[in-house]
Amino acid sequence: MSVPERIRYANPWWRRLLRRWRQWRGGEPVKVHLVQIVDADGRRRKRVIFETEQEAVRVASCLRALKPSSRFPRLLSEAGRRLEVEFLAGPVARRRRRTDHAAVAEFFVDLYAGQTLRAADPAGLAWVSEFDKALARLHAAAWIDAREAERLAELARDWQPPQVWLGHEYIDPIARNFVINDQRAMAIDIEALWPDQPLGLGLAKAALRWLHTPPDAVLKAVLKRSGTDLQDQYPWVSLCFTALYFAQKLDQNKPGHIRIQALTGLGQAHNSKP
Repeated sequence: MSVPERIRYANPWWRRLLRRWRQWRGGEPVKVHLVQIVDADGRRRKRVIFETEQEAVRVASCLRALKPSSRFPRLLSEAGRRLEVEFLAGPVARRRRRTDHAAVAEFFVDLYAGQTLRAADPAGLAWVSEFDKALARLHAAAWIDAREAERLAELARDWQPPQVWLGHEYIDPIARNFVINDQRAMAIDIEALWPDQPLGLGLAKAALRWLHTPPDAVLKAVLKRSGTDLQDQYPWVSLCFTALYFAQKLDQNKPGHIRIQALTGLGQAHNSKP
């Protein structure tokens, strides 16, 4: 006879309340899916219920494609809007632990070097127009002036590579979204998996938010391991991401996440393109 499921929320009550409070203050909703930890028949698993079936299909497809990397939870079942994956236990990455930084850097090497990529013309990506909108948003909110907005727009044109490699990305690599066991990082936020992204996006966010390992060291390791050269596209990807991320934080009513110097310092004499 099977034991009834025991279900609890993955996120604590105060984090859920904080999200609602930000929405009450006019911020755009960030996450609308439900994450549960399920215990049944002596096993623990993670259940994610998405807003739409399309989102569930997208994440399941990413998990299957990235299964050889062994860097994500195993997909256990899928039904409509619901996915269930194995529960990965262990301590989350810690900002002050140097070995955790190294483990997450190695995660990105495995992610970028271990998948099939697609080359694309960057001019055809939605990023180009979205970047211009992000600069306009930051200017309208008085985070940058008109001269700086034009400088950054020109910098993006100068740094745009002739082609960009697209692939599966982990777009929310903050510290608590990794579990570290035996100095190996596993990504647990499956909702943050997206296909056909400019590679380097996840690394740029990790570097902006917390990761101390230089991105160039990660990219050199990717080149050595797989022969894929992401070094030419990374400055452009990082520039576009940073502007888009800060504009997103304004829309989400999270101005505390904006470190505008991380954007305005790009392309300066001391921070030129590698």
